[in-house]
Amino acid sequence: MVRGLYTAASGSLVAQSAVDTIANNLANVNTAGFKRTLLQVQSQPLRDIYRIQTDPGQAPGAPGVAAMQLVGQLGSGAQVYDTPADFEQGPIAATGNDLDVALSGPGFFTIRDGNNGISYTRDGSFERDAQGYLTAQNGDRVMGTNNAPIQLPPTGQVNIDRTGAVTVAGQQVGQLNIVEFQNAVALRPQGSDRYVDTGNANPRAATNTSTLQGSVEKSNADVISSMVGLITNERWFEANQQVITSEDNLTGQAVQTVGRTNAN
Repeated sequence: MVRGLYTAASGSLVAQSAVDTIANNLANVNTAGFKRTLLQVQSQPLRDIYRIQTDPGQAPGAPGVAAMQLVGQLGSGAQVYDTPADFEQGPIAATGNDLDVALSGPGFFTIRDGNNGISYTRDGSFERDAQGYLTAQNGDRVMGTNNAPIQLPPTGQVNIDRTGAVTVAGQQVGQLNIVEFQNAVALRPQGSDRYVDTGNANPRAATNTSTLQGSVEKSNADVISSMVGLITNERWFEANQQVITSEDNLTGQAVQTVGRTNAN
């Protein structure tokens, strides 16, 4: 009975994690470049079940002999294995803003923060700061292929071609550093729609990605499937809660009745 409690509790925890993950996806359905998070679940390790007893001694008066026999294996519930991002291409929407850039393909923009940390994003809603540098929405600078930020002249029409070349008034001022990863699973979310390389993503110069000026990539979170997932996991949570209640009632009855003798 106690094992049943723990098994049901593990199912409840997984269902709660699924609800939290889906809710975060729904909250970012209008976030440019957002990639929905998946929840991967695995079973907990199987546990061996033994029957332990004391066999009679081999001779009269001899002490009993402890004996243990394998009955079989018992599952102990479920647990969260990983929460990777799904980097499927999101829909592209035109904005008409010259500094908005969408990516078509598996590439990422390279961003450097104020502490010289490098991160990657699909959000191409860029701006020009007071010094003329091309930046992300929070002011972090967009990197060029020469590992330096891209600085725009104070005046002139900004054009970004499909290869990521940035020109102002016909003069090239930089090239967007767009990278692709051999192992995108190794990218982990950092916040603000950014991802960091955990060391195994293996970035390389993009060869299968093109840029679209005046557009942004929208979130790839799907509202309908997310709502269905919320309902499914809430029912899963409730079912496990009912099992916990039943197991608790059974345990209470066992505590009150097992070992009780009827008085004559």
